[in-house]
Amino acid sequence: MQVRRFSADLKTKIPGGHPGLYGVPIQLDRTQLDTQNMEELAQRLNGLPILLNRPMLVVAMYLEPHGSMDEHPAEEPILFLVTRGRGFVRIGGPTGETQSIIAGDAVLWPAGLDHKIWTEDEPLEAILIHGPAEREAAP
Repeated sequence: MQVRRFSADLKTKIPGGHPGLYGVPIQLDRTQLDTQNMEELAQRLNGLPILLNRPMLVVAMYLEPHGSMDEHPAEEPILFLVTRGRGFVRIGGPTGETQSIIAGDAVLWPAGLDHKIWTEDEPLEAILIHGPAEREAAP
């Protein structure tokens, strides 16, 4: 059995220019990691995530008040499950659709479209499930 704790006390800053955005990797794709440095990875991430041989990433995300994720596209669809707090999402770039989100909301960010999330006066916590790509449509 594998258990991965992902409480806020284990969060680390998400790399890049994302103000007030932190995360705890819950599950990573083993094939994307340098297995020579597992001890270093475990230290950097406050414990070793669950490692599976599948192209999928699961992360607990924590946004502070007035935090944000820079706008960017993803190659695979992303399911964003809000577990606490409130914020805003935008899909489709600066002129795209913006919606308010609260705990209990699920947002699908389609592959290839810019997406962004931010908070105002409240923090937000969520689980992000990234990929794998959708199956081809049946003939």
